[in-house]
Amino acid sequence: MSRLDLPDIQGNINRPYGRFGFPYTRHVFFVIHDAAAGRRFVQAIRPRVTTAEPWERHEAADGHSVIEKPRITLNIGFSYAGLEALELPTRTLRLLPDEFIDGMARRAEILGDVGTSAPDAWEAAWRGDAQTAHVWVSLNAGALANGDAFPELQQWTDWLTGLTSSGVSLLKGHTADGGEGWQDSCAIMVEQPNGDQLPCPKEHFGFTDGISDPVFAGQFGREAEAIAAVGGGKIADALYNEKTSWSALDTGEFILGHADEGQELPVATEPPSFVRNGSFVAWRKLREEVDVFEAYVTQSAQLWMKVQGTSDLEEAEETVRAKMVGRWRSGIPLLAAPTWADHQRLMAEYADCIEMSLRRPRDDAERARMAQFDRLLTGFRYGDDLDGSKCPFGAHIRRGNPRDMLDPLLSATRGSSDLTNRRRILRRGMPYVDPTGEKGVVFMAVCASLFRQFEFIQQQWIGYGLDFDAGNDTCPLLGNRAQSDKHVIPAGEANPTAFIAAGLPQFVTTRGGDYFFLPSMTGIRMIAMGTIDPT
Repeated sequence: MSRLDLPDIQGNINRPYGRFGFPYTRHVFFVIHDAAAGRRFVQAIRPRVTTAEPWERHEAADGHSVIEKPRITLNIGFSYAGLEALELPTRTLRLLPDEFIDGMARRAEILGDVGTSAPDAWEAAWRGDAQTAHVWVSLNAGALANGDAFPELQQWTDWLTGLTSSGVSLLKGHTADGGEGWQDSCAIMVEQPNGDQLPCPKEHFGFTDGISDPVFAGQFGREAEAIAAVGGGKIADALYNEKTSWSALDTGEFILGHADEGQELPVATEPPSFVRNGSFVAWRKLREEVDVFEAYVTQSAQLWMKVQGTSDLEEAEETVRAKMVGRWRSGIPLLAAPTWADHQRLMAEYADCIEMSLRRPRDDAERARMAQFDRLLTGFRYGDDLDGSKCPFGAHIRRGNPRDMLDPLLSATRGSSDLTNRRRILRRGMPYVDPTGEKGVVFMAVCASLFRQFEFIQQQWIGYGLDFDAGNDTCPLLGNRAQSDKHVIPAGEANPTAFIAAGLPQFVTTRGGDYFFLPSMTGIRMIAMGTIDPT
């Protein structure tokens, strides 16, 4: 098992905080006007940065094993313009990846950010008429029983904004009405019978989110890594069998300075020590047109009933949703439950797991049961659906992670796919509701190569359909409609008649974002000192 220098790695690379009991995230951005002031600012923040070190575990009074988590976490990232403003050496700056140097706005055509998603329509913080975000600080906090954030979130915000000066200012303009000087996001809360509020892993379209996030070697302990690798790792066996073997992806796909799936050690710049144990992040604010989505689902469901000869509106609506995404809103994949009846059967069979997913702690038997449920959600291959009759080729999750689907020998050997293994991203993010009522997701993609991983997925798989025999059809959920506005649902065992979801509106719109570098603790110290070690 790989051993990583966890005290040197920032914690938001290894941990999706939302799934570790931190439902609140606050994103605060700063502009550096003076390099010396900027370095002092970074130095003041450095001692509070949360690393990937394991949290301490102890035994509670009731005998359960409890992990002692911090009440709040802090992590820091820098845009290329920020590193430039901090006056990093020219040789370090000029060798950074081209896409990172360009920044997200300049890559808009590649990312499909056109029309209403174009940079000139972004929020003020991200448009050309505002100063560029140089430093991104993210705060992640737990929640009280009533659903409010821990008070530390505001306390640390006050401390952080108090560090500003004439040389470092707060970047505002993150909501339609200007709002505060930061972007908040929070998990959707569900009220319990006793009145407590608990976070649930849903986004505003109603789908369970964060399933099948990649796992890499050394990310977790041995036991946790083996469980997370099922569906989140790579298919380890060369030939298909009923007991598919999974293993963690190579560390270098997500953390610089380590071997990747190509067994290469890519150097992002000079000196290598500056970027080692760091990673890149694509930070995007994505507005969800919830009313538009629901209206379209209802309209399409009525047509679905006519085409398929059914009369249950709820079944039709849920089926249309599932065929666009590739999962039912519960998170159960179409590969496990191709029909509404199959889904209802599995929901009844795993009703205890649905309840357990909302609470902690769990005993050993409950943890084993949840591991079984997680395997149902993640442990599938598209070699079991060669014609797309269960899960349409163009469905959202099939595009985002094609698994074994793109193996050129799939029809003959049902093998794994090295192509897919080189295109994985760690997905981080949380829903948001702005003061204006706008809803969406703050999405973050963590990877070693923004070009090879994030941009490839966004351009080739989300924004184009040829790899999935879908021509110019884009992702039915996230895709831009400039070239096509349809999604094909083929006939098969799950539905007797083919169906075309035509006239797809724009469901998701980009509101802003940029590319950031997450340095190691060593890299942060170099920045704060103003000395990049030449060795």
